[in-house]
Amino acid sequence: MIEVDRSFLSWLANEETTPLGVFDHRFTSKWEWSASILKEVGAITPIEPPRLAAQEIDTQRRIVQTPFYTPAMTLEACQATDFSAFESFDNYCYAMFTFDQHVDHDNQLRFISPRFSNAVAARDDIFEIDEFSRVTYNSGRFNEKVMSRWEEMQIRAFKAA
Repeated sequence: MIEVDRSFLSWLANEETTPLGVFDHRFTSKWEWSASILKEVGAITPIEPPRLAAQEIDTQRRIVQTPFYTPAMTLEACQATDFSAFESFDNYCYAMFTFDQHVDHDNQLRFISPRFSNAVAARDDIFEIDEFSRVTYNSGRFNEKVMSRWEEMQIRAFKAA
């Protein structure tokens, strides 16, 4: 989505403002949830365009300030970073609930990174990898493993343990 959105974001002053690109979640639930996780771990940072920053905003009432984010680290930096402070079962459930929004009705992933199979799918029994290296999402296992805990969780927030 960063590549798609670059031409749309005319308010950016120059390439130095956002050298790695900008992501706009367009207040779409699945992308808002994903952005919340990436923001919490420090992988992306919010950007307020001048038109929003200039407005007087009651921050007590406003939950989401901006739909725009820029990467704070590369994929390589993410791979090398120690995220163990976020390793809790509740955070896992939050992340998998978020990921579930990106799965279609045939249990196929709507998008897949070349790194996904080895980094995630091969390590989690919610995913199945066939003999042709295609990844399928096991919704039954997701419901058993994640949704049972999701319903018990008092606070649904992704945060350091």
